[in-house]
Amino acid sequence: FETANKRYFEGKFSESAAAYEQMIQRGQSSAAVYFNLGNACFKAGQLGRALAAYHQARLLDPRDPAVRFNQKFVRQKVTGSDAPSSSAWQRALTSLTLNEWALASAGFFWLSFLLAAGAELRPALRRPLRNYTALAGVITALLVVCTIAAWRQARVARAVVAVPEAVVRHGPLERAAVAFQLRDGSEVAILDRQEIA
Repeated sequence: FETANKRYFEGKFSESAAAYEQMIQRGQSSAAVYFNLGNACFKAGQLGRALAAYHQARLLDPRDPAVRFNQKFVRQKVTGSDAPSSSAWQRALTSLTLNEWALASAGFFWLSFLLAAGAELRPALRRPLRNYTALAGVITALLVVCTIAAWRQARVARAVVAVPEAVVRHGPLERAAVAFQLRDGSEVAILDRQEIA
């Protein structure tokens, strides 16, 4: 880590990035390592690799403001917009981690259960607790829907183009017609994979 940082401060950004990648390959990964790798790649002019590193850092520490800022900054350089190419709904789902959505759902489920149990155990409380129980039930249902949606979104494989230009073709063979080209740093969702023999 110290060697990689030293190379970075010496202005040897490619060497610094290589040192951070060696750490990751040896299983010494953390949000800080990915963040520093992203910084080194950015300084080396490798925007795609920088975005990929920041994405990994956010998976490990989703609330780190420095990682979010740098990711938005590089995304702005690539696309002209600091927001990923996704809907407001998809961005809202990433405001919490999947575990946080699940904990919120479980918490409101148990609150609903306790309110319903309290109303059954004390009949005098049935009327006052009815609206609270219904509200907690509705919030539970909404949180469960959000949890399922966040889980489905997390299962979509994402990739970042890390070459100057990636040619996208209409078929898997080199002779297939070119559909379009993606530039370094483009973020895409992987919908299908095929092995070519």
